[in-house]
Amino acid sequence: MITIKVEQLSKQYMIGEQSTGFLFHDMNRWWHRIQGKDDPYLKISDLNDRTIRKTSGYVWALRDINFEVNQGEVLGIVGSNGAGKSTLLKILSRITAPTSGTVKMKGRVASLLEVGTGFHPELTGRENIFMKGTILGMRTQEVKRHFDEIVEFAGVQKYIDTPVKKYSSGMYVRLAFSVAAHISADILIIDEVLAVGDNEFQQKCIDKMKSVSTEQGKTVLFVSHNMKTIQDLCSSVITLRNGELDRSNIYYKPLIAV
Repeated sequence: MITIKVEQLSKQYMIGEQSTGFLFHDMNRWWHRIQGKDDPYLKISDLNDRTIRKTSGYVWALRDINFEVNQGEVLGIVGSNGAGKSTLLKILSRITAPTSGTVKMKGRVASLLEVGTGFHPELTGRENIFMKGTILGMRTQEVKRHFDEIVEFAGVQKYIDTPVKKYSSGMYVRLAFSVAAHISADILIIDEVLAVGDNEFQQKCIDKMKSVSTEQGKTVLFVSHNMKTIQDLCSSVITLRNGELDRSNIYYKPLIAV
């Protein structure tokens, strides 16, 4: 069963210092839209390549991305810095909206994209666990059922009633990953944030992601520069280059259907 389907997904950003033009561009887009015409600024964007001089005020962070992910699959997303990996995960996590194209996802989504997101710094670890569960639509009793295993996996029992703003980055990621992995989400999205943890905890997280995919049928999307980890964990891999799918640079598995 397909749990994620991405079709013709593109994300455009305005770059550089723009002192005027925002309102004009918005009005121009609106005027074209009510006439049933294409967005005029979609035709002038530069490729997301930092090595070339810009020719317009817009850039494609992602362009025409297509792929599918099946239930229980672990998809690796690889590429150099600035390739569009984090932008793709933000769209899939519903943090930002695409400029064009569609994303269809079945089930609850839990994401861990960077240290400092997802938790309220003034709340304790305990309070943040319940808050996160509530945001994902879980009832209090559901969260309570998973609470002990979340805390045990994270290894932060001593600090569970301490505001997370006092946590080290490692402690923060431990708890954030544990919450994402144990709550009743169907899709787990993990960026390179695990790199701040120690090697032992990184391996523990990898084992947990394997477990939730094979035993619980959860779909996992994982971004990393560590190719050994990608090869060990992922059942399929897609590669991004300058915001586009790179069909020529396949690390160890064929790209999923595009």
